[in-house]
Amino acid sequence: MNATDLPPLPDAVNGEPRPPRAPRIHHVTEYTPADRHPRKPPKTPEHLGPVLEWLQPTVRDRYIGAFLIAAILVVYLTVINGDFRWIHWWIMWVIIPGSSLLLFFGKGNHWTAAGATWVQWHDSWVDTYHLTRIRFSADGPSRVLRLKDAHGNKIQSFKISEIQRNPDLWDLVYNGILHSVASGNCDIDAKTRHILKIPYELGPRPTRSERIRGRRRRW
Repeated sequence: MNATDLPPLPDAVNGEPRPPRAPRIHHVTEYTPADRHPRKPPKTPEHLGPVLEWLQPTVRDRYIGAFLIAAILVVYLTVINGDFRWIHWWIMWVIIPGSSLLLFFGKGNHWTAAGATWVQWHDSWVDTYHLTRIRFSADGPSRVLRLKDAHGNKIQSFKISEIQRNPDLWDLVYNGILHSVASGNCDIDAKTRHILKIPYELGPRPTRSERIRGRRRRW
């Protein structure tokens, strides 16, 4: 693929024509809900067009997540101690409910949205067709993208598992990434190219040593 083969930029209002299906690492699929509206979403960059795709955990998802983390802690404590002696430790009655509450309220803020030319994670957003820096990185146990655009906007830690959960949303973002790389104004290293399966023909060519490092580093 070269710059002349890139899919066109979608219309900012209706998102047509939609980009082709983008390669994904995570294949859990959850499309934009058609039966409900988002709960108190952050302000979006309306000057770049409306929201076309979005994801946000339901209240039920939050309750399930909180219950699971409590259950995991209970099982773990029981196994490592061999009995239920931990129920007499007052600190455990702080840690277990506290962990569940943190997950419950924290998960409610996991807002992901995209328009034809932008993507938003929580309340941070970038112009996907004018990215100047793209990096793959690790943030604790999560694999993330760090994005910066020509206007100075940044997304510091975008979980790849979240952004790729909605294939239609990821398609919009990936097309912008391809165009940004092809412009020659985007700083992207070989490892990130390899992870995102971006053709080396797009944009400035990585050196041979960079290509080798990018192929060797897998996760």
